[in-house]
Amino acid sequence: MRKTIKKIICFAAATVTAAGLGLAAGCGNWTADGVTPDDYSAVTSNGGFAVQTDNYVYFINGYELNTADNTFGKPLKGSIQRISVEDVAARNYTAAQTVVPLVAYSTHYQAGIYIYGDKIYYSTPSTARNSSGEIQNSNLEFKSSSLDGTETMSEYYFRSENLSLPYRYVRPEADGAVYLMYAASESLYGESTAVTNIHSINTSTGENTLLAYNVSEYMFDTSDPENPYVFYTMGATYLLGSDNHIDEGYNQLYMVRADATEANEYDFSYVSDYDAEEDPLYVNCGDLVYDGIGSEAYANRYSQFNYGYGSGESYAINRPDSTYELSFYRDGVLNYTVQQSLDAAAGLYEIAVSDIDSDSDGAADAGWNAITANDTAALNAHRLLITDDEVEYIPVSLGGEQWVLYAADSGLELGKLTGGKLSDEFAVTNSGKPTILDVREETTAAESGEGTVTHTYVYYSLDGGNGYTFNRIALSTDPDNYRPNKLPYEDVYTYSEVKILDLDACSDWYMPEFVGNTILFASETEGMSSYNYIMACDLSSEDGDMMSNAELNAYNEKYEAVADEIAEYDEETNSDGTEAYQYLSDALTYAFYTGDSEYLAELIQAYVDIQGEDEEYLYSVRSAEIYIEFCNATGDWAAYADDVRTVNGEQVHANRQQYYYALFGSMTEEDEDGLLQTLRGSYMQSYPQDTSTWWTKMGTAWQIVFIIAMCVVGLAVIAGIVILVIWLVRRSKSKNGDEGAASGRRIDITDDKDIDVYSDEN
Repeated sequence: MRKTIKKIICFAAATVTAAGLGLAAGCGNWTADGVTPDDYSAVTSNGGFAVQTDNYVYFINGYELNTADNTFGKPLKGSIQRISVEDVAARNYTAAQTVVPLVAYSTHYQAGIYIYGDKIYYSTPSTARNSSGEIQNSNLEFKSSSLDGTETMSEYYFRSENLSLPYRYVRPEADGAVYLMYAASESLYGESTAVTNIHSINTSTGENTLLAYNVSEYMFDTSDPENPYVFYTMGATYLLGSDNHIDEGYNQLYMVRADATEANEYDFSYVSDYDAEEDPLYVNCGDLVYDGIGSEAYANRYSQFNYGYGSGESYAINRPDSTYELSFYRDGVLNYTVQQSLDAAAGLYEIAVSDIDSDSDGAADAGWNAITANDTAALNAHRLLITDDEVEYIPVSLGGEQWVLYAADSGLELGKLTGGKLSDEFAVTNSGKPTILDVREETTAAESGEGTVTHTYVYYSLDGGNGYTFNRIALSTDPDNYRPNKLPYEDVYTYSEVKILDLDACSDWYMPEFVGNTILFASETEGMSSYNYIMACDLSSEDGDMMSNAELNAYNEKYEAVADEIAEYDEETNSDGTEAYQYLSDALTYAFYTGDSEYLAELIQAYVDIQGEDEEYLYSVRSAEIYIEFCNATGDWAAYADDVRTVNGEQVHANRQQYYYALFGSMTEEDEDGLLQTLRGSYMQSYPQDTSTWWTKMGTAWQIVFIIAMCVVGLAVIAGIVILVIWLVRRSKSKNGDEGAASGRRIDITDDKDIDVYSDEN
């Protein structure tokens, strides 16, 4: 009976799935036609919105809301697509295929999609319904699909009520299981107060392990989303769970790897009626990195939570209690502060995962000691700064030396960290506090024009007041190479601060990604900001290398020159002082964004046909000619005829936006039309409304003819009605006479005087 019911359920589910899609055997997977299998050997940028293999770039096709229709097979916007690396290089940006037809979504923007083995991992809004039939799209489901898109989980590894749930998909062992690691605020074991817990789920077995219960603070690696190690702090409580418990004045720093499965053992025999399964007081699978216990606490309240408890070892601790706070964690290195008393200033320190787990087996090395590692001498070996400055320092190697790059209030700064002090500091830029987006080593043409050079470049954004700018500058250890107080430069060279077009790269959802020399960014450009798709900007020079700063500056000037030339039409006047090319600059701006060469002619003709206006009512004849010249790069715009790129199979001149950057992926038809209408509404005159009636369209002569004709028709109708009425009356009388005769009855109406009707009783 159960098998029969299961078959019915499977059949019913299959019948409501979109055409071409079905459910795999056992109702465990959705299936689709999929794409060609990807035989890759390496993956880069895992955890971003764009992940690259040897052959393809897999990416989230724009930002879609969690409330959108997420029925499997329907989403295009927000779906996971792929495009070949060759197509990206050839600027065939729309040659993308949908791999996962679901909305990839999360408001935790530090993690995106992941590729491990033959699967792609992501999060998506739930399509389940509650008892009232409402879709639970405020819940987030974590699942995977085959990399070729043929199979997608209909269930999930985990469902969260938090759309911003911090998470990572990680694979601790190169060929091992993939784990979903996440941190959740939740109430467990009947507790009324929510606490922060760290979990990991083995996606192969489905086992959910509570790695740490009730943590004070935690950090995932912000620059390496594949890092399976998480750092966290926990408070220490003496006699935890008893009426005599004491919250200690120090805390402890821990580290755990996602594949840890065994919780540390603690003895709670002193707690009466304690059941570890129903109410675990303390769950911790991690390794103790630093035990903040000080000399006074160690002497009086050394507990089972402290390092070395029960081992028979004793330590001479000559320091006060220590409190650890996490500052930032990137590329496997944690930066933290240590406060050792209320009177002592904190210091900024760093420690690498490799310092603790040098053999990468997921556990602290046998020789790691959380007490001795916390001694003053040992701790000072990891000191970055003596002060409590928590600026995020990015290590960079320049000229074989280790330097640090950081964002100051006034601009980018470079310096050396030596003995807990920052030395040899100098300003790289002086244009406002930047947001560092990426540090990349790139090969460009040499300033001399001969050969190539390799530099370390910083990509960063600046708040310009009306939006963010996207900028680049090369790093040098020689401060004389920089002239931040002499902006703008007369000559742009390697160490100049250069803006990249008008790109607004500081998006609310995803930061820029690089595919070769192409920047993928979340569009905040004109018209596109309402639709949230991805755009691509190719910074390749003619020789195929990344543009040098001089080439990039020339590229930027070319882009800005188009806008300047368009604006010049507004300044030209006729001999009587009237505007010579009214509305033309706006129309050319529309053509710059769309390349639509036909709409202006259609608009002019509509005013002629619909409102009977003169051909030059809105745009002069010459304006219409210039518009066509702009689209074809002829006449006034002939200078752009030879400056052309092939984008999406079309020859695009340098007076078009697509020459510089273009849509990456696929827009829905609704959004394409919406974008077009938005741009028309912004830059083109409104389409004429036909307010005339059939009467006004006839003209005076035809109106007279129409009136006479209507009179004739009216008289004819009246005459016809009169004739019809007379005919009907006569026909009625004739019919009644005929009916009497036909019945065979005659009525005698003569008076018979011989009969006395009054004497007859009857």
